[in-house]
Amino acid sequence: MNLPAHVKIGGIEYAVVSKEKINEGAWGYADYCNSVIYIRRGISSQKQRQTLIDVVVQAMMFEAGLDDCCIDNSIAVPLGDMLDNVLADNKLEEMYYR
Repeated sequence: MNLPAHVKIGGIEYAVVSKEKINEGAWGYADYCNSVIYIRRGISSQKQRQTLIDVVVQAMMFEAGLDDCCIDNSIAVPLGDMLDNVLADNKLEEMYYR
């Protein structure tokens, strides 16, 4: 999968970086202070896409000031997975490229 070079979230441009190893076996995470999203290299394309969406949802919550109440993985990961499924299953991302 070709990851995007950048993702704009709440007006902040986050660089997207593919990384061989990520702390604690995670597949991805965001460095909010430096506006960088790291995605683990070597996982399947589908897992990279899902992980990117999961981390984007977490960054959206952070940028919206919701990090204290709902940024943990118990909310962000299932929400990100569902969002990924809805976008892919319904080809909704194509609406933005017409």
